[in-house]
Parts: sequence; C-alpha cells; structure tokens
Amino acid sequence: MKTLLRIPLLVVALLALAACQSYPTDRISAHQADFNTWPPDVQAKVRAGQVDVGYTQEQVFVALGEPSGKSQSGYPGNITEVWIYHRRAARFGFAIGGASFGRGGGVAGGASVNGLKLGVDTDGEVVFTNGRMTSVNIYSH
Repeated sequence: MKTLLRIPLLVVALLALAACQSYPTDRISAHQADFNTWPPDVQAKVRAGQVDVGYTQEQVFVALGEPSGKSQSGYPGNITEVWIYHRRAARFGFAIGGASFGRGGGVAGGASVNGLKLGVDTDGEVVFTNGRMTSVNIYSH
C-alpha cells in the first residue's frame, strides 16, 4: 500500500520541478510582439534556445532565460556586460528503509541512491558590447 502512495507523490514532485523551469516558448509568449519583428532565422534559433553573435539582450534573454548573474564594465560608449549562466541538470534520488523491533531487540536496515543525474550540467557566459552579443562560451559537463 505504501508503495502505491509513493508513485503519485513522485509524479507530483517531478511535475512541480518541471513547473519551476522556464522555457523559450514561455518567454516568447511574454515577448510576442517583439519576437514577431525578428528575422525568421533569429526566430528559429531563439525558439530552439540558441543564440548568435549580434543578438540583442532581449533576444538572448528570450532564448536562454534569466542569467544566474551579471557584471558590467567599461565607460560611456563602450559598455561590456557579461551574463553568467549556471544550469544544473535535474537529479533523481530515492531511498528504501525498514525496521523491525521486538521484545528487547531490534533490526534495522536501509539503502539509498542519491543524485542520479538526468541531464547535462551547463555553465556559460554571454558577453555584450553596447547591448549586442559579441561572444558566447558554453561549457557542458
């Protein structure tokens, strides 16, 4: 009976985790008017979650989402901004345990598997100069 209850709880937990993630389609909807004015090749890449040199900050945001951090340097007319991305793949963990206690004694045992990676961890940075993307470095591990 307890096993039957765990399956729905697992499904609810996975759905909640998926709901926390933002996808390009969600961000496109929020920026639909601007998205419709972009060239078809830019629209296709943004829809696929990809970016290219020359993209605006809005195009990169719609494609990749909110960066984990930002830094800015330079002087008026030559501003460099770096967006840092840290994406961790979802991980799945489970545990099994049990115990039995009788008169004056007891037995207990358990096993667990934690951190089974369900994807690829990704780190990267996108560099903008005066509002246009000038380079991107993405590292998957």
